[in-house]
Amino acid sequence: MNDGAPAAIPITLEPRLIQPPLNLKQSSAFSHGDIYIFDITANSSNLIVSASTNEIKLYNPATLAIKNVLKFHTEPITQVKAHGEHLLMSSSKDGRVAVWDLRTEAGPVQVFTTPAKDPLLAFDINSSENVIAAGTELIEYDANIHFFDARSHSSTVIKTYSESHSDDITNIKFHPTNPARLMTASVDGLICQFDLQDMDEDEGLLVVANTGSSVNKVGYFGPNSEYIYCLSHMETLSLWSAEDADAIHQFGDIRGVTNPSLGLTLDYGIDCQYEPETGRLYLLSGSNEGQINILHVTANTLQLCQVLQGGHSEIVRSTHWDSKRGILYSGGEDAKLGLWTSDAPATIASIQSAGSSSRHSSPLQHKSEAKLTRSNPY
Repeated sequence: MNDGAPAAIPITLEPRLIQPPLNLKQSSAFSHGDIYIFDITANSSNLIVSASTNEIKLYNPATLAIKNVLKFHTEPITQVKAHGEHLLMSSSKDGRVAVWDLRTEAGPVQVFTTPAKDPLLAFDINSSENVIAAGTELIEYDANIHFFDARSHSSTVIKTYSESHSDDITNIKFHPTNPARLMTASVDGLICQFDLQDMDEDEGLLVVANTGSSVNKVGYFGPNSEYIYCLSHMETLSLWSAEDADAIHQFGDIRGVTNPSLGLTLDYGIDCQYEPETGRLYLLSGSNEGQINILHVTANTLQLCQVLQGGHSEIVRSTHWDSKRGILYSGGEDAKLGLWTSDAPATIASIQSAGSSSRHSSPLQHKSEAKLTRSNPY
């Protein structure tokens, strides 16, 4: 009899460690008050964190000491990207993509604004660094992909695609090496791939994958980025061919791998990460109590690598994992940052934020509300 529980997915224990085990080295509070962390990225000099205060904070990546606070956006920040060692890019529901020079104390050095300040949910810059694409919420009947000339200081939109998606655009991903190849995904369940050479929406639409579920996260993986992973808001995982949009494997509901005997509780997917050196794809997932799970994604099974505990007490929204250096950063709805390393376990240092950001702006919403809308965090 089906009691409504998620179906079980094959899961195995790897007989040897695929990755050196990670241990919690340091914990830091982003701020005091009822806020939570949205997104995390990093370069060698900065850990970059956005939160529901509409602020971006820069931290020393080794100590989690605050270096700077960036204030510009007037609505929730939906994505941050480190671009090289000196540049940071951020998008917001205020309809703007901001470019920051982290070597200066000033505000953004470039700002790209959508024509009607359409709320932005995702963006990316191509590998040639000359085109920025940004995806919007559904505005009346249109979910738009706006294109900007990244080399220009003008915020004029050079092209808009409005026919391919019928709901919020949740992901914008340029191909890692082909600057004219763009992938977009949406709450409408579609993953679209475009050739941008002629910047024509109809002619440039190459293939469409219909996942059947609202798309949460997508990304390229494989030696030549020939595959696509997809995490849905229904907590399903699927793998696809980037070339012809054929489904390679449907894992179904990943919550089905929850296994108390292994100490594994899986309530949601955070994101996937591809490791080019080993050719492995990993699923990072979490529990409502703050557990972080790392699983190796094979052709048709999930292999449990490690369960990280003790860093968070609530949902973990974002991670940044540098597997080559054995470092993982995590941020959650408990407003905490976690630094995990492959060093031997030591006494955990806890750092309080230098100054409460809650003095400057109110939280986006109460955590009790966020629990009910994890799939639409903004």
